[in-house]
Amino acid sequence: MLATTIKQKIHKAIVFSLFGLSGFTVISPSFAASIDLSSWDKSGDVVTVPNQATLTNAFADGSDDASNYNVSGNDPTYINSLETFLGLNSGDLGLDATEGSAIKKAFNVLAGDVISFDYSLLTYDTFSSDRAFVTVSNSVIPLTANSSFSYTFATAGTYNVGIGVIDVIDSIGSSTLSVTNASLTNNGQPVPEPLTTLGSILAGGFGVMLKRKHVLKIYHNA
Repeated sequence: MLATTIKQKIHKAIVFSLFGLSGFTVISPSFAASIDLSSWDKSGDVVTVPNQATLTNAFADGSDDASNYNVSGNDPTYINSLETFLGLNSGDLGLDATEGSAIKKAFNVLAGDVISFDYSLLTYDTFSSDRAFVTVSNSVIPLTANSSFSYTFATAGTYNVGIGVIDVIDSIGSSTLSVTNASLTNNGQPVPEPLTTLGSILAGGFGVMLKRKHVLKIYHNA
């Protein structure tokens, strides 16, 4: 009688332990993955390599500057076409915008993921203030001076991210935007460990075993 009671307690302890294990999750540490800028779509005067993108609003023939600052041999894109390229509505880049260049890429992200990069904006336009920007879906975020940029995605989903530089008011004088050190950081989502599945299976197996023993006990005592 005592031996039977001890066995039953041991079996229950194992089953409850495994059920507790089956609900166990581990928070993955955050990690940053480098973004290959050469894989982004391009419009206008753009040159990209894996770790850097250079964009200008300079014309290929150099007619808009005293020196030719064009880097690709392609002219910048007129503003209506550039807004279409970025998935924006007409006028989203400003009613004073005339032409520019941009890159874009779609990202599948989780809530809390962060995209970031370093950038520098050098302008040769002495007549008006050219602008650099980031687009996240339909939002336009200005880039100012030389700094680092980061954006945290509030919800999971697919987002179109664009980076660009535009000329405003006129097409005289150009600017160069350089982007480096782009990365996407995952900020640690709850991920079930492999032991979670194993624990669930084992717990279920012990439950079936105990039920079978109970049925056999009733049968023998009948």
